[in-house]
Amino acid sequence: MSASAARIDTTSPFGTYSAEGMGRAAWKLADRHDVSKVLRKRIRSLVSRVFQGPYDTEVEGLRFRIYPAQNYDDRKILAKGRLPERAEHQLLRPLIKPGSVFVDVGANVGTYSLFAAKRGARVLAIEANPETAGKLAFNIAANDLAAVELAQTAVGAEAGELSLWHEPSNCGFATLVEDLTTGEWAGDWRPRKVAVRPLLDVVQEAGLSRVDVMKIDVEGFEDRALLPFLKLAPKGLWPGALLLETNCRPHWTEDCLPALAEAGYIRTGETKDNMVFELKSGHL
Repeated sequence: MSASAARIDTTSPFGTYSAEGMGRAAWKLADRHDVSKVLRKRIRSLVSRVFQGPYDTEVEGLRFRIYPAQNYDDRKILAKGRLPERAEHQLLRPLIKPGSVFVDVGANVGTYSLFAAKRGARVLAIEANPETAGKLAFNIAANDLAAVELAQTAVGAEAGELSLWHEPSNCGFATLVEDLTTGEWAGDWRPRKVAVRPLLDVVQEAGLSRVDVMKIDVEGFEDRALLPFLKLAPKGLWPGALLLETNCRPHWTEDCLPALAEAGYIRTGETKDNMVFELKSGHL
C-alpha cells in the first residue's frame, strides 16, 4: 500500500487512534540519523507502507491527528515527541503574545498556527492543499481553538487558478512553482488546480486591522505571495515581524530581501531554512 492510499479520517473524535506502541517505535527508527542516508531512506519506505497512520498524539500541550507516511511534519511529531521547526519557534516566541495577530501563509497541518494560538494570538491560517486544509481543520477543532480562522486558498499576485504540485510522501511540501519539482526535489509530483487570491484580499476578508507577525512558507512562491501585499496593503497592515522561508530562494522571480530592506525591515534572526525580519520603528 502506498502512502497516498492511507486512510484520511477527519470525523472521528480525537483519541480514536493511539500513537503508542509499534507505530511510534518504527517511526523513531526511521528518523535515526546515525545510519546512512541510503539506509534511512529504505527504512522509511518500509515503515511508510506498514505504519501509515493516522495516529492521535499530544505534543507541547497541542493535539494533532498525524499521518506520518504523508507528511514530514507529522513524521517529526511522532518520532521526536515535539513540534518540528524548534529553532523557528524559538525566534517567534518573544514576538507572539496574548492578543497578537498571527497570519500563517502555508499553514500545513498547523504546527505554527496552533503554537501561536496557544500563546494567545488570533490566527489566520492559510492553506492551499484541500486535503491538508482538512487535516488542519481537524487539528484546530481537536484543540478547541476558536481564535484560529482557516482560509483554504493559495495566495499570489492576482486572483485566478494555478496548478499546485504535491508529492504523496510530504503533503506539506506543495508548490505552485513547477520548476521546483525537478532536480534536488524530484519525486512523484502531481498537479491539482487550486484557487489563488491576493494575500491582501484574504487578510481583509478576515477582518484584520493589523498583522503583528506573519509567516510565509510556500515553497518558492514566497515572493509572489508577499511582495504584491507590501505594494498594495496600507502600511498599517504590514506585519510587524515576518518569518520568511528562504531555502527555495533560487526559484523566486523577484528577490524579497532587497524589497524588505527598502520597505524598512531588518533581519533579526536566521535558521537553516528561514529568516526573521522586523519592521523598524517609524515605518508604519
